[in-house]
Formats: sequence, C-alpha cells, structure tokens
Amino acid sequence: MNRPPARRMSDVAYEKLRRAIIRAEFEPGAPIEEKIVMERLEIGRTPLREALQRLSQEDLVRNVPQRGYFVSTTSAADLFQLIEFRLHAEALSARLAAARANAGHVAEFGRIIEEAEAGAAADNQDIAWNIEIDERMHRLVANAGGNNYLAQALNRLYALSVRSLYLSHVPITLIRDELATMRALRDALAARDADAAEAAMRRHLDFNVVNLVSGGRSAARGDAQDSGR
Repeated sequence: MNRPPARRMSDVAYEKLRRAIIRAEFEPGAPIEEKIVMERLEIGRTPLREALQRLSQEDLVRNVPQRGYFVSTTSAADLFQLIEFRLHAEALSARLAAARANAGHVAEFGRIIEEAEAGAAADNQDIAWNIEIDERMHRLVANAGGNNYLAQALNRLYALSVRSLYLSHVPITLIRDELATMRALRDALAARDADAAEAAMRRHLDFNVVNLVSGGRSAARGDAQDSGR
C-alpha cells in the first residue's frame, strides 16, 4: 500500500501561521517573536523562517530590515478594495474553470458539497469550519481554471479578505446559506457553461458583499449607541 508523501515542515509551518494570522490571533502590526511562535505553533526555526518568506509575498506579514517580521496592518478601505478586486478575479476564475475543469475537479467539487451539506444539516456554525469549506471551493475552482498566476493571486486575496473580516468583526456568511450557489457553480463546471459559472460565482460573492455592508452598518450603529451611553 502506497503511503502519501511526508509533508515538508515548512509547509506545515506556513499553514499554521497563515491560519493564525487570518483568524486575527496575532494583532495587526505585532512583531513575530520567533521563540514564542515556535512554541505556540510547535514548529522549528528554519521552517518558520521559510513560512515567513512565503507569507511576506502574500502581504500577510512584512519584513522590516534590521527589525524582523511584523503582522501586516489593514483597514476598512482595504477590505472593500479587496472585495471589489475579488469580484472580477473570481468571475474570471469561474469562467476558466468551466472551460478547463475535468471530471476529477467536478467529482471533488461534489465531495466538498456533500461535506458542506452534512455540516449544514448538523447546524455546524464553527467559523473556522465554514471558512475552510468555502476556501476549499474557491481553491478548487482556481486550480480547475489552470492559470497558476491567477490561482496564486486568488489565494492571497482570499487570505487578506478573510483576515479583514475577522478584524472588522463583521459576521461571516455560513455555508448553509451558500449551498445553492455552490451547487449551481458545480453544475456549471460540469456542463462547461462559462456564463452560468460566472453568474453563480458573482451571486456567491455578491451575497457576501451584501452581508458585509449590512454588518458594517450594524456595527457602526452599535458603536454610535455605545458612545452615547
């Protein structure tokens, strides 16, 4: 029986640190203290430094000469600009995927949907799980599109936008509300229908934008009420 190849420790370090930064477990602008991060994430110094180099290319951390690495800062304006850019980049990704996806991609999409349906039926509201399902879907579509440059850009944009949502305390859409667009997107890829794929992806992201704006307004009202007490 063939065993899957062992994962590189630098990949493990990258995924652990990326996840922690996306979930706002590190404050914006905070220094990356190597010893503390190594102990917290149970990773070695060399894998950590390799991971930091990758994360700096994704703008999640920044390297300050003679001072080290720091968690990147963000703002509300950054979030809206990211969403604006993603709307167009993800639409292109969906169109390419409809033209280039193979049976393996469609089958994997089906497995993601099955997992999403099971979680929704169980009322899984764990934010980390919901984001993981959503990110897997977006990564699958990007990979199916066959454009490595676009896939890398979307991976970076996804991480930055989700991190901004965490920091903004805006409610994140649950997968149970995304199942219809996920199924529509899967069906469009299977039918090689680029127009339907783009439409499904735009509905998926437009729904998140509506929630984002509504959430932002609610948060603003809450701040105003708090300041008036």
